[in-house]
Amino acid sequence: MHEPPDRQTEYRQTEYREPEYRRPGDSISNTRIALLALGLLVLVVGLFAGAGVLVRQTDTSAQPVAVRATPTPAEVIPSRNPRREPDLDVGTPVEQGVFVQIARGWTKQTYDHLGIRVTSFERGAEARFYVVTNPVTSLPLLRPDVDAFAETQDLRDVRYGRAVPVPPPNLNVVEAARISFTGRRTEDDLVYSFAGECLRLRGAPTVNDVSVSICFAAYVQDLDTVRAEVRQMTGTVAKSI
Repeated sequence: MHEPPDRQTEYRQTEYREPEYRRPGDSISNTRIALLALGLLVLVVGLFAGAGVLVRQTDTSAQPVAVRATPTPAEVIPSRNPRREPDLDVGTPVEQGVFVQIARGWTKQTYDHLGIRVTSFERGAEARFYVVTNPVTSLPLLRPDVDAFAETQDLRDVRYGRAVPVPPPNLNVVEAARISFTGRRTEDDLVYSFAGECLRLRGAPTVNDVSVSICFAAYVQDLDTVRAEVRQMTGTVAKSI
């Protein structure tokens, strides 16, 4: 008779494997890890790509660009006597850098170290332009200017107008004043009436520290025409101060 096999022996011969059990959260955790790894990879790739763009932009901006050079203006050094307006030295020199442009119909007669004398014979007119290198206030000197000029013209019975300040003709002149006068001259028992003016211009001390004395006289009937011509010449004097 056969004896039934030993069950314990049968159990040992047959391998028994327990079934594997996974917790429900294990698959979800693995999925999250995979997604995080993928996101990290994308981030790293993006950073390298961005760095490449920045490098390309930096390289582009660093390339030399042609720029037209702007010349540097020359340094202007102020002169010792800075002018406020242009210096127009045109015409006949008077003295100390002062010039006069003699009007048509006038003739230069004499010249000395102080100035010049010009005449217009047809109208009995004469004008003198003198430069004074020690300028003082103009108004008090106008009557002495008339006296000195009248003596050179042999004028008698001189009558003075009122000495008044007038606007300077330009910015290089800081002071101007004028006086009018009348007088008479006797020639060959004939008496002639004259009228005229004296004007003083004082240059700016920082430009040309001089005074210019301008006196003229003419027949009374020609006064307006002569005055206009002398004032024209005076304008050229003022521009040269």
